[in-house]
Amino acid sequence: MQFGKYVFFCSVFALFCAFPFQAGAAGPASHCQADETVIFSCPADGKKLISICASKEYSPNAGHLQYRYGPAGAPELTLPAKAAPAESARSGLWSFSGGGGAYVQFQDGGTSYYVYTAIGKWGKKGEIKEKAGVAVEKDGKVVANIPCRGKETSEMGPDFFEKAGLPEVENEFDLPE
Repeated sequence: MQFGKYVFFCSVFALFCAFPFQAGAAGPASHCQADETVIFSCPADGKKLISICASKEYSPNAGHLQYRYGPAGAPELTLPAKAAPAESARSGLWSFSGGGGAYVQFQDGGTSYYVYTAIGKWGKKGEIKEKAGVAVEKDGKVVANIPCRGKETSEMGPDFFEKAGLPEVENEFDLPE
């Protein structure tokens, strides 16, 4: 019996050694290309993705920053439409009891898209909860809030905002319920 357990253990160990990068190798899904950095990405309803992608050399004067939303591999909305320095992108930060948050705003005419991530004590008994997603605001009113339906990947925050030279949002944005 001991010999059988030993053979089983060795067989399982050999499989892990033979295929060491299979589990989790692909990483989280995003709309970002291999030559881009994932600034934010998460799955949303209906097998859609919410992503912010930056060129590897992104800075205040070079590269691009884009918001992309839609099915994997086929975003239905990209802002700005052409990859260029994102002069229309703005950033913001929140401070909460037990946490904080960050967001990036992209504009398209009178519509603003706020990609956000936050953590704070807003659970039923004050437990720490996380929120992330994209809120769509038209003429100053939130018309849609699409929450992440899985764990997000995020580099949003003061370090990235400073490095990218993103100006602050002019009108503060409130975290959606």
